[in-house]
Amino acid sequence: MNKKNGTTVLIGGKTYNIAGYEDVDYLQKIATYINQRSEELKSGLGHNIINDAEKNVLIQINLADDYLKLKAQQELNSSDADDRSKEMSQLKRDNVAMQTKLEAAENQIKTLTHENNELQKKIIRLETELSLKQEPSGARKGK
Repeated sequence: MNKKNGTTVLIGGKTYNIAGYEDVDYLQKIATYINQRSEELKSGLGHNIINDAEKNVLIQINLADDYLKLKAQQELNSSDADDRSKEMSQLKRDNVAMQTKLEAAENQIKTLTHENNELQKKIIRLETELSLKQEPSGARKGK
């Protein structure tokens, strides 16, 4: 099990001791994020109109909104990745099928080429036999 880390952070002008199994730098990043978002949100809330408790609730709502939007985006990205993975698998299967068809076509070309060569030889033999049969008998004797 990981070692629990502790650090002191400054959030909203107050010092807090926080601990977790994450790296100390990560814990500091959390505090920095909370401070940045708090300042952004406080500046847009009408600083003097609502009390600190209401401001904190609104900040928490906005932080939860950030979290839920990022979580939804991550789920969408994960779904897209699953779809791409399925598509990639299908493309790989299609590729194997096409390779198999290509190999069969290449073998058929070899077979047909061999048959064509044999038929060409047969044509030459038959043409030779035909020409020999068509020669006058005297022309053959002179040879």
